[in-house]
Amino acid sequence: MFKKIIFHLAFWLLAWCLTHLVFGYGDLVNTASILYSSIILGIAAGVSYWIVDFLIPRYLVRGKYGLFISYLLFTVIISLDIELLTTMLYIIFLEKFEVATFFNDSREIFSLLTGTYFIVFLFVAIKMVEFWYMEQSRKQEAIKEKIEAELKLLKSQIHPHFLFNTLNNIYSLALHKSDQAPDAVLKLSELLDYLIYHGENETVSLKKETDLIRNYIELESLRYGERLSVDFQISGEPESIHLAPLLLIPLVENAFKHGISKSRDQQQLTIKLGINRRNVEFYIENSVPTQKPEKPEGGMGLSNLRARLDLLYADKHSLKILDKDTMFSALLKLET
Repeated sequence: MFKKIIFHLAFWLLAWCLTHLVFGYGDLVNTASILYSSIILGIAAGVSYWIVDFLIPRYLVRGKYGLFISYLLFTVIISLDIELLTTMLYIIFLEKFEVATFFNDSREIFSLLTGTYFIVFLFVAIKMVEFWYMEQSRKQEAIKEKIEAELKLLKSQIHPHFLFNTLNNIYSLALHKSDQAPDAVLKLSELLDYLIYHGENETVSLKKETDLIRNYIELESLRYGERLSVDFQISGEPESIHLAPLLLIPLVENAFKHGISKSRDQQQLTIKLGINRRNVEFYIENSVPTQKPEKPEGGMGLSNLRARLDLLYADKHSLKILDKDTMFSALLKLET
């Protein structure tokens, strides 16, 4: 608020100085010019604030363009009449006002009066630019809040979905009274630790994401044992990359839930993570059962992932899904 007041005072003080120099012809102690310039500038200031604080918000912003133009023209005509009347009164009653000089310089009185509208329109233009900037900022803030709300909703869907699948694995081990159940609970605690302390962050180290994937695969391996063969390769330095949390794990979950878990044959899971400067390529391939269900179940994980990618990496990602007879693969490319 203080900066706003300073700006207005500085603008009108500068405008008054310029007006006084024009009408006083450089004579700073010309009393008539001081008084005349002050009145003319007062009229200009009144018109400026009338346009900025009333006409623009009440008519222009609301799309009432016809009324805005009509009232603007009416304002200009009335204010020019008042300025012209003020000028004529000074010509008549103040002999020190050097009227002859006006005409010797081939400058008409009406042209000088309308010249004050340069100040009016300059002020209005500045305020319009300021209004446009604030409106753009407001829209950007609204878009940002909308995106954040959508991301929170998507994240809130990930956690129960992720935990549901993990608890299913532990339930299966407990049901068969497996000695590996305690190890599974320990792995689950590590996964929960990540969800609680890192899942709500805007970005996390890619190294933490790969650790999460390893823990998840180890938890799943307790269930499948030797029936599952995993090849996890990383090239590059994941510590140097930061990305949104829980962005890669849905692809790994999908591989287990809709592929590996549907078959009792020997299963293969291949994951290749490549890092090149700021670019990340995440490739995952898994076996699928020979006989697929007519209506694939679920799919929330992948749809959730696509939605998050569109919000967070709009033009900086590509996700390609390839579903063959015996193999399912996905390739995610990110520019971080």
